Formats: sequence, C-alpha cells, structure tokens
Amino acid sequence: MGKATDRTLAKNIANRIDEILQKTGMTVAGLAAFTKVGASSLRSYQRGSLPISVETVFKICTPLAIPLTDFFDFHQPLRIDVDKLTKLQTFRSQSLSASSGYFQEEKKHFVSKPTSTGRKRERDYIAYIIFHTDYFATPRTVAQMLTDFAHEHDLHLESGRLYELLKKYVGTALKRRPVLRVKNDESTSKRTIFLYSKA
Repeated sequence: MGKATDRTLAKNIANRIDEILQKTGMTVAGLAAFTKVGASSLRSYQRGSLPISVETVFKICTPLAIPLTDFFDFHQPLRIDVDKLTKLQTFRSQSLSASSGYFQEEKKHFVSKPTSTGRKRERDYIAYIIFHTDYFATPRTVAQMLTDFAHEHDLHLESGRLYELLKKYVGTALKRRPVLRVKNDESTSKRTIFLYSKA
C-alpha cells in the first residue's frame, strides 16, 4: 500500500478519525465493525500513515449521517447526533451486551479480569484477552489457544465453541490467516489451519 504523502491532509484525516471515536464513544474495532472499514486500515488513517480514498470516507460518514462536505471542512467540528442514530444505538446495545469491546465505556469497565460465570464468562474472557492483553500480538492457532486459555485463565473450551467466540472479532479486532500444518516429521500436511492475530 502507498504511504500518505500530504502530511497536512493526513493529519487532518487522523484528527477526524479521533474526533469520530471521541464523539461516538466507539473504539477503532467498533468503528470498523459499524462502518465495514478494516480495523488495520482505520488504525493507519488514525496514525496518518496511509492515504484514504473518498469512497472510504463515504463508508465512514454514511452510517453516522456526516455529510462529506462537513468531514472535509477541517476548520469546523463535526456534528454527530448519536441519540438520533438508531442503527448506532442498536449496535451499541448489542455490543455492550455481547462484551465485544467496541465501545470505550466497555473497555473502562473491563480492565480487570471478568468475574462472570457460564457462557457469559467465556464471552467476557475472550474479549478481555483480545483487548487487554498482548496475547494476539503473536499469531496463534486454535489448538494453542485451547491449551493456553485452560492453563492461564482456567477457561476450558471445545474447539467449536472457541471458533464461534472468535468469529465476530475476525476482520475487526483480529486477523485470520490460513496456513498449512507442519507434521512432526517436518513434512507439510494438506490440512489447513488458521492463525489468529491482532488486526
């Protein structure tokens, strides 16, 4: 991908992303999920390290009812009436209920390890590990996670359940990359496995 060459424009775009996050209360992962723009790209726009297309700005602005002219008028603050954005309020309610880590208020409440029980504990712990540890800074397989989570967090999951819990974060907070499994004799298996890492 190309690098942002107009530093002033890149800084203004970065400030707009920060402003949207501040006014909506979303995290980068939340904004990515809500606007269908990749989380890694949003982080690059936020750092001013990647140029952004008008089409992508449109994808960000449309669900938040931000006119394009307002977004690019960098001398004026954005007006985002979050209370009137029905889809955003629904997204917020669902995200908080599911402990998705998509809103800043949830992350503030989630600094300590979860104390919930049952399936909610499973959901909460996965969100905690994704958003409040560096576990996924290194790519991990499901088999590694099953062992690590049981040992480090007393979180005992079946592989199918773990796939289900991880699925909603793929494309926003997590990346999933297919690789061929290496056998004990160092030969390559035809079976594909997946590596999960921070987006």
